[in-house]
Amino acid sequence: MTIPALAITMGDPAGVGPEIITKGLNREEIRGRFRPLIIGSERALVRAFSYTGTHFSYTKINPDMKEIGSWEGIALLSDESRLGEEIPVGQIDPTCGASAFIWLDRAIRLALEKRVIGIVTAPLHKEALNQAGYHYAGHTEILAEKTGTEEYCLMLSAGNFRVAHVTCHVPLSKVSDLLTQERIVTAIRLFDEALTRMDGKRPRIAVCAFNPHSGEGGLFGVEESRAIRPAVKQSQEQGIQAEGPFPCDSIFPQHVGGRFDGVIAMYHDQGHIAFKLNNFQFDPKTQEWSEVTGVNTTLGLPIVRTSVDHGTAFDLAGTGKASERSLLDAIKAAVQLGGLDA
Repeated sequence: MTIPALAITMGDPAGVGPEIITKGLNREEIRGRFRPLIIGSERALVRAFSYTGTHFSYTKINPDMKEIGSWEGIALLSDESRLGEEIPVGQIDPTCGASAFIWLDRAIRLALEKRVIGIVTAPLHKEALNQAGYHYAGHTEILAEKTGTEEYCLMLSAGNFRVAHVTCHVPLSKVSDLLTQERIVTAIRLFDEALTRMDGKRPRIAVCAFNPHSGEGGLFGVEESRAIRPAVKQSQEQGIQAEGPFPCDSIFPQHVGGRFDGVIAMYHDQGHIAFKLNNFQFDPKTQEWSEVTGVNTTLGLPIVRTSVDHGTAFDLAGTGKASERSLLDAIKAAVQLGGLDA
């Protein structure tokens, strides 16, 4: 039986995406479970080989995708139609933003056509994306639009640390208006479904408050009484083991201690700061990132999509030092969600 294929998009070629792909796919631990299909630039891939001191052979796939079928090992679908003569390194460039978009679009189509079991995305640069004329906040919004998905949310996971977000890439000034009971219930439901698939049992979910001290009875805000507490109650009535709202400054240590299987955050930094504090390591001696772990999964899509939990890291691009750990985690999560053994 043919081993299923998994699409891996290169992201912004001026960032560390090509480098973490060369380092990640060079690891024996992930070979044989799936057939990697890299979607990106051959020039960027070859350049990344020189930066990282790695190498692997690959089969070239025609960009029109008509020839995609069986191949052994690793395949590359190279489309450089939006790139110039030189691919920049560590710089914001609209040609790189445009390339990242069309590579993702190709991967989405392949996943919808079930020619790949899912998509793993290397990071794109939001400013380069928008300079290219693609006005999206990031990967999540592109995926939602291209798949026709209205109910979705972002989940970060690393081992037993899991957090999902009710809102994500929006200004803080707009978060309060977006915190509706319906939206919070949707995030809790999607999170419950995802963790049930991952753990094989219904999870215990903690729901964060929005305001300090959980609003302190309305002294510090009304979002808890207006939307969050009713959403928790509605979720409980649907059989979900949700509790809250809890002050976010105390609930994450309880999650780490095992009281809950996951936490619902109300906005981007509320979840991301706690997650990265627990799973990112910065070396005080070298003043560089020594280990970056974690997976970004878009919940609610009709396709599997996971991603690294870090950005393009322009400061590391071209050095070969970027860690491939998060990419490996994302690949393993996609393989698991795609119905294969991780």
